[in-house]
Amino acid sequence: MPFIRTTTNVNLDEAQEKSLREGTAELIKDILGKDPVRMMTAYEGGVHLSRGTGEIHHVPTAFVECKFFGGGGYEVFEKFDQAMHELYRKTLSIEPVNLYIKYEVINGWDKPAQIFKI
Repeated sequence: MPFIRTTTNVNLDEAQEKSLREGTAELIKDILGKDPVRMMTAYEGGVHLSRGTGEIHHVPTAFVECKFFGGGGYEVFEKFDQAMHELYRKTLSIEPVNLYIKYEVINGWDKPAQIFKI
């Protein structure tokens, strides 16, 4: 069951949230080979989230947490990461430099989680 949580300073409307949810479901299916019916998402828009203190303070920015129960290795998540950056650029006008994505893979209830750095 993938869980994707998005926190952004962009005020999300219903169409943007739907586009992110549907786009993420497609990536979950096509890249990770998981059933998107089991995907869970959470979106929090309009948050006082900023990057830096100067000119870049007010640019569209997001922090995305991706948690997966099982899944592929580094190569799979690298491909997923690139596709997520493109989805957020297209949907919310967030440039890749302003999108932070954290990945966590939980292999089983009895095993510790792995953190992937992309």
